[in-house]
Parts: sequence; structure tokens; C-alpha cells
Amino acid sequence: MPEPSKISGIKVALAVIPALLIVSICVALYLGANADQEEAKPLEGDITVPEMSDYLLKLNNLIGEREIGTEAGQKAFRRLNAMTAGTLGSENLGYEIFRNQIDSVNGLLWSTIWIKAGDRESREPVVLAIPQASRGSGPAFGFGFAEYLTSHQTEVGVRVVFYPPLFEGDLDDWIWERCGEEGESMKGFLMVTGDEEPNRSPRFLVPASLKGKIDALSKSKIWDEEAKIEIGDHGVLEVRLGDDSLFSREEHSQRLIRMMPVIKELVERLNE
Repeated sequence: MPEPSKISGIKVALAVIPALLIVSICVALYLGANADQEEAKPLEGDITVPEMSDYLLKLNNLIGEREIGTEAGQKAFRRLNAMTAGTLGSENLGYEIFRNQIDSVNGLLWSTIWIKAGDRESREPVVLAIPQASRGSGPAFGFGFAEYLTSHQTEVGVRVVFYPPLFEGDLDDWIWERCGEEGESMKGFLMVTGDEEPNRSPRFLVPASLKGKIDALSKSKIWDEEAKIEIGDHGVLEVRLGDDSLFSREEHSQRLIRMMPVIKELVERLNE
């Protein structure tokens, strides 16, 4: 016959084990929930020349030319959209991917894709718009800049938007109709693309109303002395990054990365 002390010990163990299991489950659920929350945040990192070179290779040589009117061009848009979501999303940089498909052409829906960087809770974001039909420099810069902002923090809300060539009217209003949310207003707008004509240096096409912000930026220590400023009757502020066909991929990648602190400061000035 078991001793009373042993019986008491068994009873205590039987009473404690379920409680320990409950505690373990609660801890696991808590850790799992926090892990999910961590995964939803952008992963800190810094863009490198090999990464940027890989983006340019894929965009200019593998994805194909993006054209609305041809089957091959339409497939290229789908490949680009998949690359955009895959590069910026949870499996890589960790951004939440937003998508709007209200535009229909040739019987197909066309996606506008964006992420929220910097202050993701901002109700007055600055929009950085990148045409999906641009040469590789535009989308590649967008991917790299999104990664750059994970390690070079800004308090400004930045909405990086990749849009199809379907806009009508004012580009900034057209894009905001797709990526803006109720109760928000757009604080500033900037388009970044590759040049459509041979040009070795970055060019800033600046509306006259923004001359003061560009003048201040051009006096900054981070300003690229090769960059050219053209102030005039431009509909939106546009930065043309230079024709990537004039350089090796490595050289052009270095040039794009050097522009990132300039664009970051420009975004912050547009927020003022």
C-alpha cells in the first residue's frame, strides 16, 4: 500500500501539471503573437551594390518591356508586380503590401501597388511615385529606397507607389485617389524615374512653386554636384535618375545608392 506522503505528492503533481501546461500554452501564444507583430515590421538593413545590380538585371533583362497593348508586355507587368510584392513584402523586407485594382484596360485589371514607410501612421504622407513602365532605374530605386529607409529612419510618412501607365489628368491627384485613405491628405508629391533620353546625370524637374525647397537642398552636404536642376512649368516634381544604358550595372547601382540620402532629404523638405 502506498505511503500517504507519496499519494499526496502524486496528487500535487497531477494538480500542477495541467496548470503548467496552461501556462506553457499561454507563453507560446504570447510569443507567437509577438513574432507575428515583429514579422509585420520592415526588417532593418541597408541596400548594397550587388542587390541593386540584381534588381537592374531582372528589371531590364529578365522581366521584359512593360507595354499595355501587347500580350508580352502585359506578362511583363504581371512579373513586375510579383517582383514588387515579393521584394518588399513579408518574406523579404517585411513591409505590408497595399494594392488597388480599379483600373481596367483591354479586359484586364491593372494594379497600383504601394507600401507605407517612415511614420506608417502619418495622416499626411509624402508620396514617392514610380512608373511601372519606366526603365529599370525607377523600380530598382524604389526597392532600394524602401530598404534604405529601414536603416535610415525618417519621421515623415512616405508612401512609395508603383503605378501603371494609365493615369489621366493630374498625376498626383490620380495616384492619391488610389493610395490615399479616408481622413488623410497628401503633404507632398515626387516622381522618380529613369530618363527617356540619354542623360548621364540626375535631373530635377521642379515646379516654380518648389524652387525654395530645391535651392536649400542643393546647398546640402549630401547634394550630388552632377545633378542638374530645371525649374519651370512642370506639373509635378520629377527626378530622372539618368539613363542606365550608359553605365555598367555596378556603376549605375552605385549612382542610384548615392542618390538615396538626397531623395530622403527632399522627401523631408516636402513635409515641411
